[in-house]
Amino acid sequence: MLSVGQWPNKPFAWLLLFLGCSGLLAAALYFQMVLNLEPCVKCVYQRMAVLGIGLAAIVGLFGSGFWLTRWAALIGWLYSSYEGLLIAYDHWDLQTSKNAFFAVCESAPNFPNWAPLHEWMPGLFAAPGLCGDIDWQWLGLGMPGWMTVIFAGLLLIGIIVTVCHVIASFTKKDGLVLYRK
Repeated sequence: MLSVGQWPNKPFAWLLLFLGCSGLLAAALYFQMVLNLEPCVKCVYQRMAVLGIGLAAIVGLFGSGFWLTRWAALIGWLYSSYEGLLIAYDHWDLQTSKNAFFAVCESAPNFPNWAPLHEWMPGLFAAPGLCGDIDWQWLGLGMPGWMTVIFAGLLLIGIIVTVCHVIASFTKKDGLVLYRK
């Protein structure tokens, strides 16, 4: 029986998180390369947040047996999910505002001088698109709306896992058990 509080101790849970992030990045590249939907600056920042969650998952995958790396991975997951949620919601709000004519964002990503990713890997991090353009929708939500839902879900799952892990760390009980045989 595996409780939610024990998930951070298991490499398989981190592998699932990494595969989910890989799927999101693959979908982003599909939209960009196959469907020719150009990402905007906020899209690139959301892509960076997904990469942050994926990197946290890699840290957790290889360091799940050591408490310090496990906590670094949990904090990285929570932080990246939170930042991604803020950016995605701001992007969604920008696209759905009543005065969408003035919906503009930066013309180029604001990466640090020591890591100009949009110059090093323009196919992945350049942002030729416009933030106000709604080029794709599914079930009434555009890309920023779906990313808001995804980041909110990842943040909620991360919070639940972290709280259950704290409880399981300080008690002898298993914590929240989803399935008991």
